[in-house]
Amino acid sequence: MRLNCFHCGERLQVAPEQLGTEVACPHCNGIVALPSADQLEENEGSFFSLRGPFKNSVSGMVSMMIHMSLMLILALISCERGGHGIGDEVLIGEIASPQLNNNQENELDASDTNDVKGDADETMDEIAPPTENSDTADQLNVNIASLSAGALSGGSGEIGKIAGSSGTLGEGASFMGMHAKGSRFCIIADRSGSMDGEKLNFVKQEILETLTSLKTTSRFQLIFFNFRALQFPKPNWRHPRKDRPGVENWLPTVTSGGGTDPLPAFQAAFKLKPLPDAIFFMTDGLFPSGVVDEIARLNKAGEKRVRIHTISFMNRESESLLKRIAKDSGGKYRHVSGF
Repeated sequence: MRLNCFHCGERLQVAPEQLGTEVACPHCNGIVALPSADQLEENEGSFFSLRGPFKNSVSGMVSMMIHMSLMLILALISCERGGHGIGDEVLIGEIASPQLNNNQENELDASDTNDVKGDADETMDEIAPPTENSDTADQLNVNIASLSAGALSGGSGEIGKIAGSSGTLGEGASFMGMHAKGSRFCIIADRSGSMDGEKLNFVKQEILETLTSLKTTSRFQLIFFNFRALQFPKPNWRHPRKDRPGVENWLPTVTSGGGTDPLPAFQAAFKLKPLPDAIFFMTDGLFPSGVVDEIARLNKAGEKRVRIHTISFMNRESESLLKRIAKDSGGKYRHVSGF
């Protein structure tokens, strides 16, 4: 009697008396449990195999092969009825391909960007500058001792950045690091004998930086002083762009000398119509204490109170007077120290 091994599928030669027991496969040495005689009678006429996807069923394999043959025949008949033989070319559709050429009309002209650049330049005037966090007469100290005299005369170097006005654009104005709100600004700057040399050159450069910071809708006026006022030759309020060339030509003619009395300069400032929104007042020396009360009187006599922002430059002798002027007007005080 022949049976298949459970493990390796090889045929085993089995004696009738071994049915219902276990034997060792001579091919793989695996232990095989043999069926009993009754089980063989139930499955008589079939092959006995415990491996493969169709256990004890040859008819299943035959049925599958018949069905696969029928499906293949039906598929071939369907292809013949479709009107195309095997290997015939069938056109499904044309795929459009892009036409690439060197047509210069499709090239981007770099000149097309000029309008964009122009719009960007005009927008720069509308950028708002940084504002102060407080409107009180607080003292601010700036140490510019590490800067050389050459940096002062150069104008656009580090000293302008430390002073706080370099490249500032937008609403309001900045002068020597002090910021003010409004649209009309007057700068009153010391040109006494103690301002000789690089100190005066620095202040002149800061004035030009302030004009750069102004919007085109803002207006300015400049007044230097020693014991008398020296005002920019063009009267009334001036345009920061249109009058800048005139300022650049006028500033080199302003020289230092004489004593320190800012009152005539303030008298000229309070004659401006309309009044300034803010006054920047800087000095490097001591001036008569009676000037403080006179400035307060001039400010009260006007149709509105003008904020006066005061700056002591290198010398603190007038610090207490400058703080009083700033406090009386609602302005701020700042000290810029050292070269």
